[in-house]
Amino acid sequence: MGLALAFVLLVAAAAQADHAGGHCRPVEAPGDFPSGFPRLTDAEWGYRLGGWGGEREARPPARRPVIFVHGNGRDASDWDEPGQSVRARFRAADYREQDLWALSYNGRSGEPLTACRTDNARNVPDLAAFLQAVLAYTGAPRVDVVAHSLGVTLTRATLKAHPALAGRVGAFVAIAGANHGTPLCVGLGRLHVGCDELVPDSAFLRELNGPAGGVEAPRGVRTLVVASADGSDAFYPGAWSGSPHLKGARALLLPRMGHDALRVSEAAVAGYLAFLQGRDTEQRDP
Repeated sequence: MGLALAFVLLVAAAAQADHAGGHCRPVEAPGDFPSGFPRLTDAEWGYRLGGWGGEREARPPARRPVIFVHGNGRDASDWDEPGQSVRARFRAADYREQDLWALSYNGRSGEPLTACRTDNARNVPDLAAFLQAVLAYTGAPRVDVVAHSLGVTLTRATLKAHPALAGRVGAFVAIAGANHGTPLCVGLGRLHVGCDELVPDSAFLRELNGPAGGVEAPRGVRTLVVASADGSDAFYPGAWSGSPHLKGARALLLPRMGHDALRVSEAAVAGYLAFLQGRDTEQRDP
């Protein structure tokens, strides 16, 4: 999501009277799963959760399965965009369809800028159910998670709420997440659903990060932060450039890349693919 889009969203949000701004039933996203995969429903609204992935039940994965988690106002198609498909690049790296999964937890991409938005807390049950379903369907002992933007804090909140699931996650790639807040939410925390969680020093972030930031990277999970090296991500300008960082994680810092480029650029995908395949970056997050 670019800065212009974010600005329009927040201006639209400011017209709302209270936290209910943007909190409404989203349009259902499409789903493309094998017939044997469980029918999962949104914990709040009851519609069928969308996404894609998989081949057939209990087919042994070629690699540890990867679950992709998108950001706010998007859906699973973020990871399979024409001309810059992350899914295709993982297939080229010898992952099969049984190894690749993506959840749509927020309705459908492409809706008007004033459409329904979401937050972390309401979607923890949905991501937890999806993680459990993929583990059961593939028979894999562990999965990896690649998350972008709101998907980062959602994944962290889910693993914190479900320690047993955290023990089944081998590696976590956290791309451009608002782990310490975004200034775009300053002054709008009560005006738009989700911004109350991601305003800097919110109660949600204090709980998620622990006292003095002592619980940031999920315990026992190899974690890589992917973030801008020079403040090019408009969600975290200037002094906020450290917001995506997590204590205890490794870091892939890339120059001249905006919020979405950190997810789909050749350098970013090559970097987090290498991390998932065991070739760690050298730099550790502060």
